Amino acid sequence: MPIADRIVPHVRRRFQNARADLFLTLLAPPLNSTIVDVGGSTGSFAALIAARRPDLRITVADTELTRFVARDRHGFREAGLDPDGPLPFADGEFDIVLCNSVIEHVTLPKQRCVDEFIPEAQWRSSAFRRQRAFAAEIARVGRRYFVQTPHRNFPFDVHLWLPLTGGLSHNAARRLVRVTDRWWVKKCGVADWHLLDQRDMAELFPDAVITTERFGGIPKSVIAWR
Repeated sequence: MPIADRIVPHVRRRFQNARADLFLTLLAPPLNSTIVDVGGSTGSFAALIAARRPDLRITVADTELTRFVARDRHGFREAGLDPDGPLPFADGEFDIVLCNSVIEHVTLPKQRCVDEFIPEAQWRSSAFRRQRAFAAEIARVGRRYFVQTPHRNFPFDVHLWLPLTGGLSHNAARRLVRVTDRWWVKKCGVADWHLLDQRDMAELFPDAVITTERFGGIPKSVIAWR
């Protein structure tokens, strides 16, 4: 078994447990708060929070059918999302919006990310425009929010499980994924991420407090919370 296949999941679990504790510390959800986990997939991260606070009423919202795993395995409510549309919720419908390692993937339609050569300046501006709209939707539907994303400059790429690849252009990452999906333990499928830093997150969430998670003193991820 490759070393990365053993070490990375262990480190990831440690960070996710610490992040669940941080979420509860920073947001201090009142009893029976409603939470929507946007892009929550199978609900694995939300389950860490629910294990600490079983009173919380959690909805996992996702474009993928994995949200039904969150319902069946963890007992969460589920909601479907349109990848190209607004969040299907009313203004302030939830006490808290949780969004963990998702906003970096809110870029261009997945098929375009796979098929098209996109000039880097166009990629960055288009992706950031989509991320800005997504951030506005998060702020609209939640009275509070907690949005985490991997830091652009962290020297280990959490999508590829490779060092020093986070700074690649979109097109270079797209070509690399074709190789790593065939030969490497970490399968990506599509290079759809546009990584962010503290300044980007502050621009996307102007009313948020920006907190940085660190690993060995190096910024690993950025959290915008209100």
